Amino acid sequence: MEKLRVAITSGYVASKHAIALVHEINRISEVEVVLLLQVKTFTVRRLKQLLRMYGWKDAWEKFKNVFIGNSSNRFVDEVKPINSFLAERKIDFKSTNEICKKIGAQVKWVASLNEEKSIAAIKANKVDLIIYSGGGILRKEFIGTSRYGVLNAHSGPLPYFRGMNCLEWALFYNVKPEVTVHLIDSGIDTGPILKRFPIEIVRESNLSSLRGKSVVIEVVSIVEVLSNFQYYYNLRTSQKRDNGIQFFIMHPILKSIINNRLIGGWMPEIDCEEFMALKIRD
Repeated sequence: MEKLRVAITSGYVASKHAIALVHEINRISEVEVVLLLQVKTFTVRRLKQLLRMYGWKDAWEKFKNVFIGNSSNRFVDEVKPINSFLAERKIDFKSTNEICKKIGAQVKWVASLNEEKSIAAIKANKVDLIIYSGGGILRKEFIGTSRYGVLNAHSGPLPYFRGMNCLEWALFYNVKPEVTVHLIDSGIDTGPILKRFPIEIVRESNLSSLRGKSVVIEVVSIVEVLSNFQYYYNLRTSQKRDNGIQFFIMHPILKSIINNRLIGGWMPEIDCEEFMALKIRD
């Protein structure tokens, strides 16, 4: 039986999410990581996107966490879970280049995942499936380049919560948070669902720690699906586009309200199916 040939995207060269994915997927006997598409970090377009998402202050704090290793700002709880995950598995690679060299996977640097260089690399490596680990919005041509398309772990309960900050929006509506593994299509988080994974909330959680936990669950969920990919692929369920809402960046005041609830011991009570049923009745 031939191995599933996989390519992984990466939003920046020191991405712990991408490094963890490469390492853990490479351990699956039925899968071979053959290519990593590394998007160039410092482009005008990407910097504008970062500033639009976080604003100057938070963008700078995020930058320090990722590239300088700052452990004193308010995002520190967000990186603790992935740091612990890497440490427990003795994954000490500092860059996607380093780990790909170790396992013998090709690294292709690109300004955009949608450019011809990316598509040519996928075709040349006869990629069966692309794993999305950041790098920007994907166009139809890129999505259709590989045999099975693009697999993504979305940090929100699909089909209802699509778009940005979906972990936060789920909590805002009193819905239990989840990571949803799905195939990317030309819509925003509207592709077929393969499996959903709960994000456990424990006492003394805060918003940053839950976001950090969701990153680890994204890695674990992708690995679980890939470990029996044909099974999950055959069971995939299509989404109805009118069943969900596309959410956008949540205002800091709303995030603060949710964070204070979590710190006070609050727990969401509704799962996604119950929430959707309530919305339909409304």
